[in-house]
Amino acid sequence: MKKDIYQSVTNNIIDALEKVSLEDYKAPFVNLTAQQLPINPMTENNYHGINTLILWLEQQVQSFGCNEWGTFKQWKGKGANVKKGEKSSMIVFYKRVEKKEDKGNDPEFYNMLKSYNVFNADQVENYEPAKGEEQGNLGTVERIDQIEQFVGATGADIHPDKTMACYCPASDHIEMPSQDMFFETEQSATENYYAVLLHELTHWTGGKQRLDREQAGKSKKESYAFEELIAELGSAFLCAQFEIKQQGRDDHARYIKSWLQALKNDKKFIFKASAQAQKAIDYLNDSQGA
Repeated sequence: MKKDIYQSVTNNIIDALEKVSLEDYKAPFVNLTAQQLPINPMTENNYHGINTLILWLEQQVQSFGCNEWGTFKQWKGKGANVKKGEKSSMIVFYKRVEKKEDKGNDPEFYNMLKSYNVFNADQVENYEPAKGEEQGNLGTVERIDQIEQFVGATGADIHPDKTMACYCPASDHIEMPSQDMFFETEQSATENYYAVLLHELTHWTGGKQRLDREQAGKSKKESYAFEELIAELGSAFLCAQFEIKQQGRDDHARYIKSWLQALKNDKKFIFKASAQAQKAIDYLNDSQGA
């Protein structure tokens, strides 16, 4: 696999960023169906603007499986109670307020910023979250021997049949959902399964025992967003390497666009993440036959 192919994948994703909408994103497996727009189940309104990004990041960082958020008082009014020891997430609200000292004919206004503390449905008791909207048709994941052998040769510790996909740095292992939890989207269930597995495998390369990919100088959320860019580009590179068809490139772009917004829409982060993803792929390829 020539490196210019990886650069081509990066360039194609950058081109796609201008065309895709985050609202069209379809998750490839069941447990991500909740990762739609954050919603308040009491008002049944979606959160908007910066609050969408804040709550989506919180959901990712804290591994919440639900997109429903409310204040302590709102949950109490719903008959639910926040679990002891749970920490809230702060959102903001702008209110247009008329200046009191204004004596002219045309009133003047200013924006007042208020903050609220909200809790995810996973943090409360006595509440049953609404079922996520169906994202597609369940499909059969077919084994791709070439990828299975590639992943096996890395020595990564993979735990199957879990509730979500993630890399756990503390225990240095990867968790993957059961294969029967994967949907057909623009790609087959097989392609979605392996794209997610290769995403997590890219995360795995950043472990302290390997590339030690810590993001110095960034906040926790910025570091998380940047690492997600690396992992998704790594997945895209490996999909190209194993000739998994890229009909779902828009899904890659939507996912990347969401994290790029967290990094202030600066496209230079794509190229920085691409360089780190390339190091990850080189590491994985070098591990073959070791």
